[in-house]
Amino acid sequence: MCEYVTELFLEEMPPADIDMITKKLGPVVRRKLKESNVTYESVEVFCTSRRFGFFVHGIRDRQNNTIVEKKGPSQKVAYKDGKPTKAFEGFLKSNNATPEETEIVEINGIPYVFLKKEMLGHPTEEVLSKIVPEIFRSLKFKRPMRYGDGKYRYVRPLHSVLSLMDDKVVEFEFMGKRASNITKSHRYLEEAIEIKNASEYESMLKEKMVIIHVNDREMMIESAISKSGLHVVKDDDLVHEVALITEYPQPVMGEFREQYLNLPEPVLRTVLRHHQHTFITHKNDKISKKFLTFQDGPTSRSKNVKVGYERVINARLADADFYYREDTSIPFERFNDKLEGIAFQRGLGTIRDKVERIKIIAEDISRKLEIEGPDLELIKRAAFLSKADLATSMIYEFPELQGIMGRIYASRSDDIRVALALEEQYLPDGLEGEIPSDLIGAVVGIADRLDTVVANFTIGEIPSGSKDPYGLRKKVFAILRILNSFEWDLNIEKESQLVESLLEKEFSRKEFSEFFKGRLEVILRECYSISQDTARTVLELWRSPLRARLAAQTIDKYRKSEDFDNFIVAYTRVHNISSKYDSNEYHVELFEEKEKPLFTAYMENKTKIEDALDHLNYTEAFEHLKSLKPFIDDYFDKVYVMATQEDLRRNRLGFLKSLDELFLKFGSLSLLSK
Repeated sequence: MCEYVTELFLEEMPPADIDMITKKLGPVVRRKLKESNVTYESVEVFCTSRRFGFFVHGIRDRQNNTIVEKKGPSQKVAYKDGKPTKAFEGFLKSNNATPEETEIVEINGIPYVFLKKEMLGHPTEEVLSKIVPEIFRSLKFKRPMRYGDGKYRYVRPLHSVLSLMDDKVVEFEFMGKRASNITKSHRYLEEAIEIKNASEYESMLKEKMVIIHVNDREMMIESAISKSGLHVVKDDDLVHEVALITEYPQPVMGEFREQYLNLPEPVLRTVLRHHQHTFITHKNDKISKKFLTFQDGPTSRSKNVKVGYERVINARLADADFYYREDTSIPFERFNDKLEGIAFQRGLGTIRDKVERIKIIAEDISRKLEIEGPDLELIKRAAFLSKADLATSMIYEFPELQGIMGRIYASRSDDIRVALALEEQYLPDGLEGEIPSDLIGAVVGIADRLDTVVANFTIGEIPSGSKDPYGLRKKVFAILRILNSFEWDLNIEKESQLVESLLEKEFSRKEFSEFFKGRLEVILRECYSISQDTARTVLELWRSPLRARLAAQTIDKYRKSEDFDNFIVAYTRVHNISSKYDSNEYHVELFEEKEKPLFTAYMENKTKIEDALDHLNYTEAFEHLKSLKPFIDDYFDKVYVMATQEDLRRNRLGFLKSLDELFLKFGSLSLLSK
């Protein structure tokens, strides 16, 4: 068994690509080795900011032998007068075989020549020379660079390739570079390293200040934090991020000027953590002026690195301090006047226009949800201020603080619930984002997202495939989750029509409904564990996501009962015969005696069902619906719906259409029919 290692040494790579490589490279290598019939013990991927590659441990020096079975010409074509024909000789030559390696096999009574031959495996180094470039070429990067006069396109320009099986170079060329046994040390040392054996690669790199595995670098960082003597705020994401952008992380401690501790904590966190990849420390449960950061290289440079970090951080905090004092020198609501100069989206006016729409939409939602009094006034105020912070100097410099600064600035003069709403309107979209803690932020958040979704539909910016530049799918997920979490029975279709009228632009209702249905199905399955076919059954109720969810949960509960399937079969008869009839009109005086039991049961239960649904009691409504089953069976046993007498036929179809519409309040139940 042998040891193989290969490495690409490049310019510094983005952290996102390093993460992608560590997750996707291993499966590709294993698949290629399996396809190539190469036996090995394990594959180990490594990656730093400047190099990546993989080990193949315990790899055999040859491919496994394979048995080749191949059908040739028929015996009649292969032999003439008992002698091989040119067709047979051509078959043997093309497969590098002899007549002794063939046999005659009958297929459907016709004898054919069959080749059965053991193929010796090629040396593994020949296989690796072919598949390793294919493996590296298969990786897809978000923003690959062109280099070498545009000839090459890869994550970053390539400097060298290392490829070594035990002590022998496995030769191949990739992106204009030939493989060798030479690599480079850490940038600080800038030395060429000759690797004499693949088994020495990791230890020799470590001697030259390169820790090749992300996990090992994370352990170095965590160890340095624990030994720092500082109360460092736990931040696993930052540990991982620093591990990605370094090859030999070493701690550096510093501090910024005490005067900047007066800045709001979110501002300090943004400057320290997000802009400078610096670990925040606490003292008495508040951010302290001390910080811990990491350099990539030896501690001998720590003093200069410390001075550099302190200079940059103090300069950024000085800017933030200036912007904060400038922003707070005027009433927060006055920033709304500046929104006229900020574009929302091409073809959709300004942010000020959007705010005006949000105010109207939020007030309309409140009215439909019967939100009144002080809560309504707070919603109006929050909608009015919802985008004011976009015009502040702080957000211009630190856009990631959008919403957060709105809360901070509003809390200086407005009700705390209004201030909180300005932040909570931006809680992360998607399936797993947080839900607003208060109805003020929830209503404004729905209004804002619905406006964005409808507005994009009116200009044709409709997501397709993986293309969703404005994150509309996630915004719809957030709308659906908020409505269900607050148990608000809101009609999405009517609300979208209000947005359409405000925009004075039309959009495709069909595409819009299908878009919402698709997201609703995912929400029901992923967040509420609804079965797939039940989720699809209630999609016609998409206009009220809350009702769709309640109906789905009720159906899933009743599907476990023994008589459910028979109930659905009975209903399906009603649906199938009336589905193409377009009127629900009927006249009681035309009913024959045998029709009246179902009609009586229908009338007795219709009011009960509708009353239960009005109170969102879907379990009670379904119980009443199920009670109609024996009457439906009896009806179809005794009544011939498609009577030859036209007035009777129309009357019966109209009545069954009315009955079908009652069932449709639970969705397309006929889809559940087996």
